[in-house]
Amino acid sequence: VQIGLSGEEVSSTNSTGQVKITDREVTFTDIEKALNMSKTMKVPNDKTLLYALPNEYLVDGQNGITDPLGMSGIKLEARSHLIHCSKNTKENILKCIRSVSKSLTVTNFYFNQLGVAEVILSEEQKKLGVCLIDIGAGTTDISVYVNGSIFFSKVLPYAGDYVTERIALALDIPQGDAEKIKKKYGCAFSDIASEDILKINVSGSPHTVSRKVLAGQIEHSLSKILAHCISCLEENGLINYIPGGFVLTGGCANMEGMVNLGEKITKNNFKIGKPENNLPKKSSKLLKPEFSALLGLVKFYALEQDKEFTFNQSKGIIARVLEWIRTEL
Repeated sequence: VQIGLSGEEVSSTNSTGQVKITDREVTFTDIEKALNMSKTMKVPNDKTLLYALPNEYLVDGQNGITDPLGMSGIKLEARSHLIHCSKNTKENILKCIRSVSKSLTVTNFYFNQLGVAEVILSEEQKKLGVCLIDIGAGTTDISVYVNGSIFFSKVLPYAGDYVTERIALALDIPQGDAEKIKKKYGCAFSDIASEDILKINVSGSPHTVSRKVLAGQIEHSLSKILAHCISCLEENGLINYIPGGFVLTGGCANMEGMVNLGEKITKNNFKIGKPENNLPKKSSKLLKPEFSALLGLVKFYALEQDKEFTFNQSKGIIARVLEWIRTEL
């Protein structure tokens, strides 16, 4: 069983490990030691390390090095992005899996946003510098890639469900109905929304609502979410490290006017990311932003088994998983 994690239980930080270079030439052993040193940062007792992802190396202070093997110098530093999760959350998930069947074994825990990046971002975008935003139902995941590697990640506790809640409150309707209205008639930018009066059923009773009024509520809520994303980047000094702009994925990315709103709030290049990287043509049902995390989990697992993996060449269990997903949609 492969588990994808997100939520407030996941946190991250950057850390540095430093070692003396053996015989003044960087070896595999030196790199491994430096990476291991970068993992030793003290974390709260209730957290456990999921990943230590190297984002750059320094040799005698020279930065921006992705592969220091064979370089001459005295001191090697490894800068890593550390991702932690709650020990209790991890243990509770394991207990839940065991309660389903004792024959099931959890082989890996993945951070969803790493998988999402694998199916959404190109290597060129990662090298240029880009911010990936995944607005799901319960959380908004942010990650920044600089020089090809993940440099920053953050999970915010408000996302699509927050938008639904605001619609429900504004229109005085149940959240279930608000969710249906959002998906069917939603628009993220009120300036382009029509003046149409929508006839809707709310708990079996007929109601009417202006689509422009609905769009105004959605725009206000999504603006707050995007503004929080910008604040995270500004607080961490990253706003000038993303010349590639922003890429949005997740369920909300499908909404009309999302690019208009994104460009207005971020004042930067803003694109919608769909999971198109190496997916076979017959998987067109899956080429939607809301499936990014699911496909990312599949690909991230496959890449750990085969570094040359592509969806087009998938076979065995991966092919069966993709076929099952397609047939269940």
